[in-house]
Amino acid sequence: MGCSKCGRPGVIFQDYSGLDLCPQHFREDVLHKAKRTVRQNHWLVPGRRYAVALSGGLKSCALLDFMRTLIGGRKDVHLMAVTIRNNDPGAMENAQSITEAAGIPWFIIPEVDAGIKQVNRPGAINKSPFPAHEQIESQLTLMAEELKFGTLAFGYTLEDHAAWVLLNVISGNMTRKPGYPDEPRKRARIIRPFMHIPGRELDLYTRLFLNGYDEKMQAENGIPVDNPVGTLLARFYNRHPGVPYALVNIGEQVKKFRDQVS
Repeated sequence: MGCSKCGRPGVIFQDYSGLDLCPQHFREDVLHKAKRTVRQNHWLVPGRRYAVALSGGLKSCALLDFMRTLIGGRKDVHLMAVTIRNNDPGAMENAQSITEAAGIPWFIIPEVDAGIKQVNRPGAINKSPFPAHEQIESQLTLMAEELKFGTLAFGYTLEDHAAWVLLNVISGNMTRKPGYPDEPRKRARIIRPFMHIPGRELDLYTRLFLNGYDEKMQAENGIPVDNPVGTLLARFYNRHPGVPYALVNIGEQVKKFRDQVS
């Protein structure tokens, strides 16, 4: 099918919008959605140092490319990448290639860092519904003081965020203020620029537009099916593509209401 905007050959059909998009308009669409999310949440602050949680996977590499595009040549905002060392040589090579090509400082921290006390937060509010994400968030956000960054960007997708909203609604945490236990170390603020973008679109974005990325890497599924919430959401998403958007929008509306009455 031809692109709905220009008629050139399309590379993706968006079932939720009904649009076929060529590479150019697909890239513009992804960047527009991510920039709008950053703008609406006031996440770009002059004088702040931003870090990207870079695993070397598709979503995190797409995020680094977006943050570089967003910040551009600005002198009042600084960008870096932080990676927890892992046993996947392909992912580590991708992280190195992407940061070197972009000229972005890259910091690697050990998988188990004796200098960081792992925080067990069973009562934390509005946390990630996925234990692996929660552990990574805890370790990376606690590096803020040492590496001197104030904001940490994660490549969570539309499906990730929809699952987060669903779990917090079910658990009754959605209307409670988020918070962490008192800790001696400063935590970074977490932002999620891709919360309105499906995971499969980020997979395609990375393969089409990121030089130096190993295309043999397995595509990342935006829905963590090993999690009961993700499994439930995946079943609905296959039949009703608008469900994740509805959940994310509900979460944003509840957040605004919660902030107004708190």
